[in-house]
Amino acid sequence: MFLLAFAHAATSAATTPPSHAGDCKWVHGRYTIYNGSGVRRIWVIGTRRLIALHDGDRDVPPEIDAYAQGFTSYRGFADALSGDFYVCARERSRPGWIQHVRLAKTRHLVFHGKPFRAQ
Repeated sequence: MFLLAFAHAATSAATTPPSHAGDCKWVHGRYTIYNGSGVRRIWVIGTRRLIALHDGDRDVPPEIDAYAQGFTSYRGFADALSGDFYVCARERSRPGWIQHVRLAKTRHLVFHGKPFRAQ
């Protein structure tokens, strides 16, 4: 029983983004494209935290590119990707500020209640 609980804890996503530059961790969130600077953002579900990819960062998982290519036909915030995102902090976390991260991997993505994968 202990091993099962430990295994689940090791694979579940965190509720906070990584604290220090260079730290990486899984976060459970909702990825969408906003207006303005840092347009590709992840809301860490269960918090008031937003983390963002640098606008010029093109090194993202293929499923994120697939989502972005179809974004013009989406209906807004409700069309976000929900799931787990493995992010690495580019700067330290500061309450009240959007933290910039690098998005390295995704898992368990859902779009409109259906699994979402890059084609």
